[in-house]
Amino acid sequence: MTDGIAAPARRDRRRFLIAAAIVIGILALTVAAASAVTGIRLFSIQTPSMGETAPVGSLVVTQPRTHYDVGDIVTFTVDDHTVTHRIVGASGESFTTRGDLNGSADGWSLSPDAIVGRAVLIAPGIGFALTAAPWLLLGAILTEAVTWLRRARSGWLWSVRFIGWAVVTTAVTLWLRPWFNVRLLDYRPAPGDDGALMHIVNTGILPVLASATRLVSGQDASVLSTDRLPNGAFTLTPVPDPSWPVRLLLIAACLLPFLGALLVRPSDPEPSPTGLRLRPDRRGGRVVLPASLVTVVAVVVLVTVSTSTAAFSATVRNSADTAGTNPFFSCRDAESYVGSASTWAAYALSGTGTLSEADFSGNGRTGTYAQSLATSSGIGCTRDTPPRSGSFTGSQCLYVPGAQTNPNVFSVEAWFQTSSTSNGRIVGFSDGTLSATDTSWDRLVYLDATGRVVFGIYPGTTVTVASPAGQNFADGGWHHVVATLSSDGIALYVDGTLVDSRSGYTTAQNYTGTWKIGCGQLRYWSNGSAVGLFDYSGPDHFTGRIQYAAIYTRALTAAEVRAHYFAGR
Repeated sequence: MTDGIAAPARRDRRRFLIAAAIVIGILALTVAAASAVTGIRLFSIQTPSMGETAPVGSLVVTQPRTHYDVGDIVTFTVDDHTVTHRIVGASGESFTTRGDLNGSADGWSLSPDAIVGRAVLIAPGIGFALTAAPWLLLGAILTEAVTWLRRARSGWLWSVRFIGWAVVTTAVTLWLRPWFNVRLLDYRPAPGDDGALMHIVNTGILPVLASATRLVSGQDASVLSTDRLPNGAFTLTPVPDPSWPVRLLLIAACLLPFLGALLVRPSDPEPSPTGLRLRPDRRGGRVVLPASLVTVVAVVVLVTVSTSTAAFSATVRNSADTAGTNPFFSCRDAESYVGSASTWAAYALSGTGTLSEADFSGNGRTGTYAQSLATSSGIGCTRDTPPRSGSFTGSQCLYVPGAQTNPNVFSVEAWFQTSSTSNGRIVGFSDGTLSATDTSWDRLVYLDATGRVVFGIYPGTTVTVASPAGQNFADGGWHHVVATLSSDGIALYVDGTLVDSRSGYTTAQNYTGTWKIGCGQLRYWSNGSAVGLFDYSGPDHFTGRIQYAAIYTRALTAAEVRAHYFAGR
């Protein structure tokens, strides 16, 4: 009798799912058609440059206009990036833009055809919901699939559904961090050098408390920290600070699925033909009750006593104050924004005592060190965490997996610090699995005998470009280098500025090889900018520190290089 009742229920559930899929499809097509006709576009804010006007996680609805005015908030594309900023000036056919949180105007002149549209609606928090929606839907589908794996009574199935939905929602929330999150923008010495002023912004929906400063969503402040870590760095740990009604509401919302599962009471089964009554299926309640208790404890800790929302440290090295604007607030953000499709591999070089380095580009090319990596607290990217760089002692090497054949369009990037001139390879390409087995090598970045930064290729002879003579970059300071090869030729950027280029050379040596960081052969190469010279006689391996190195499969633009440099300043 139970199977006879369950079969219609399964058919009804199947019809409901099919109807829901049809409704979702029709809704998606309707939204797409409306967007095509009206030009309306939806965007989710990912960075805090617009402050409280459009906090991180806001939904921005834009619509194109024939005319834009100073004061309009517009979404536009520049260097393949989509940005939402305010128009602060107009000159002829171009506009000047600025993020409300930024201290100065953007470094580009914006043409009207680059503008996607003016913001007609900004809805804080809804961007988080839209970002999470596909993942929540996928989680609901997987949860439903679990219920189909085994036929059971409806009470047990609904318990599984409620628990599955709760677990999926929790996982997505931990990933997006919509409720509580804080980002460190920069820091500087406090007056009197008795602490650090940390400039932070609340990128979550709910308020946080940093020291004695309460920040609402999108709000920024410079907070004084006098607490120090054992290594001497100043530390700041913001904590959640919602009102008590909001705390209770969050707890209730998190518990709703579990409470729903508890309320589902399985009906007693029908007696068997023998007259015996089977035991009710109480498994759902046994699972839900401990899960509910664990959830209560976790949510209470999260919204009341948690001190792990964000912890920042800052080592104050000088008192120079700078002001500027940049789309990125960290080197990781800048390098990640290029995208996995245009990135071969990207490494922070911050692991300690390991033989491997994770590729944070999303391409899974975990690098391998020649020996366990030693790290240093000296860093070039001042806002990235952890605040560590990789120490290269003249024998270290990071081998990048994955062979390429004759890459003639690429960029290489790294932050480096050294006091040794005539230094080894910072980044390079060669055909050997190990440096000692190289037989072909070019596409190299290194320092020559006078501390000039050199980039070289070998299209039949050595061709190099270099930083200007007379400036020594082996000065103990941190520097940023980007080298590119494309149909425009070769170009070398140091500290965000183009220092040398050659337009007549668009191909390098033709062979299959791999990228190496901090090592590789350097015989038969040149000091300075030259063609056909072989006067470099320094070491192959680099001695110094390297942080945030990346290899891209396209040439970065000058604007991108400048943005990447200022992301570390």
